[in-house]
Amino acid sequence: MALEAIVEEIRRKGDEQARAITEKARSEAEKIIAEANEKKDEILRKGRDDAEREADRLKRQEVSSVNLEMKRMLLNKRKEIIEETYNLVESKVKSMDEAEKKKLLSALISKNADDGAVVYSSKSDESLVKGILPDNVKYGGNIDCIGGVIIESSDGVVRLNLTFDEMLKQLFEQKMGEVSKILFGE
Repeated sequence: MALEAIVEEIRRKGDEQARAITEKARSEAEKIIAEANEKKDEILRKGRDDAEREADRLKRQEVSSVNLEMKRMLLNKRKEIIEETYNLVESKVKSMDEAEKKKLLSALISKNADDGAVVYSSKSDESLVKGILPDNVKYGGNIDCIGGVIIESSDGVVRLNLTFDEMLKQLFEQKMGEVSKILFGE
């Protein structure tokens, strides 16, 4: 019986030690699982934060890109409108009535042509220009323009481009800001 008591005592101590080891293992396992869960949550949180930052960056980049494209489209459209306006003004100048054109050409020639000057005009204005030239000014021939004249000094050193094309171009360049304000309210 004493042997049974010893075996029973050994078994009881073994069970207690097994329970203690199991409890300690369970406690350590729970601690490891808790730490793993914390790490998992931290990794997920960091991943979510990184993803949100990247999404914000991409969104800002996309918005910026769209804004830039919209500005480019707006500028192109404004350029088209300005070109259409220029073409409209040019067509008005081309279709100027003969009395108005004669008055304008007379003023240009009388103010700018000295003795012996040579005057050039478009083929369509040739007879009109020849009819208003003073006796001391020669007709030099035709040039490619919508109207107006080129006046050259008798020695050929000075050449004034008083074509409607050139005057319209210069006027449009000088008044571009005002034209934009009128067209676009800026």
